[in-house]
Amino acid sequence: MLEKQLSAQSIELPKNPFWSIFQRFGRDELIAMGVNLAGTASMDYMLNESNTKNLVLALSGPIIEKIGFFPAHFYEAYDDYKKAPKDRRAPRFFYTKKAFRNGTTSLVEDVIFHDPLYVGLMYAGLQSFPGAPSWIVAGTSFTAAVFAVAGAEVAYNEWQYKRLKKKLAKAGFEREEYYESRFYIQAEKDPSETLQQIASKFGLATRQVATYDDCYYHTQIPEYSGRKPKVRLRKRVMGDGKTVQSAQIVFTRTGELEHTTTHRFYPQKKEKMYFILNQEMPKSIDEITNTAIRNILKKATVSDEEQHVSFQRTIAHNPVLLATTDYITGEQPFYVLELKVRKDTVLLKEAMRYVMSELPVIQTTYGKQDLVTMNSAEDK
Repeated sequence: MLEKQLSAQSIELPKNPFWSIFQRFGRDELIAMGVNLAGTASMDYMLNESNTKNLVLALSGPIIEKIGFFPAHFYEAYDDYKKAPKDRRAPRFFYTKKAFRNGTTSLVEDVIFHDPLYVGLMYAGLQSFPGAPSWIVAGTSFTAAVFAVAGAEVAYNEWQYKRLKKKLAKAGFEREEYYESRFYIQAEKDPSETLQQIASKFGLATRQVATYDDCYYHTQIPEYSGRKPKVRLRKRVMGDGKTVQSAQIVFTRTGELEHTTTHRFYPQKKEKMYFILNQEMPKSIDEITNTAIRNILKKATVSDEEQHVSFQRTIAHNPVLLATTDYITGEQPFYVLELKVRKDTVLLKEAMRYVMSELPVIQTTYGKQDLVTMNSAEDK
């Protein structure tokens, strides 16, 4: 059952971006070092006593080692491919491209940053501490250079993310930013009763708002420091019949709030970039009439393969807190409760504590699309 799966693991926390890069780049460097040693030993055996042996050995190691920046990434890509549900797998070239991109990132960082830093630190260390064993200086220099590369990449990723947001804003995307927490509830618990209970506790006005039709696409936008991207087309029909259509690129990053109780709180910071589509609702990205927006979304997605998620949303809100129940169409055995605030995370934590104490919920960081996919996989 999906509920059992969520009870075992309902929260996905992003790794610390610095340590994640440090571990990835350090691992790739160590593999490359192993390839260097093996390649040099092989060349030494084959060359025997050639006149150019020393020169070839000196040059071959740094060249051969570059192969070592790719094996781990191809293994990870294959693992991701195998773990993905068959009906939600991206084409194989998506995983191959991702492996090449990540391996190339480490390779470029090695050539441009790590090698010069290592040489400089090694030389400075030997000059400053002539009596120190060279292997200690080498190890210290190697590690320090990996630290420096990790810090530089974190800064670069943040710059890239800001650059992307500016690009989207220039193309006409608007931006909405808020904190959100999400809870899974079995369908047996009446969603209207759930929302009314929260509304009474926090003084929220309740009204039927809209039905939503979302169309999700596989994206090749990278994660920026733990911010997970999603690309979707959304059609929202309001209770009064008004329709709002938009193309959206959404980033979510999960964090943990401080706590002094038995409950732990994992809200997500969501940054939603959206463009209002003043046209007949497109059935695909190719049908978006705005050329600039269409091109941006085409570059951001892997293929035309899509996943539809439709749901009915009821909202209760006041000026600082918003609560919704999202009842997904298609006879799903659950619905989703969401709590949202613009900035007041203290109020959000209070509302989360109340929900977890008084209602039969499972706190989760999975979105509706993820839960529908997981439930479909359970049924097969």
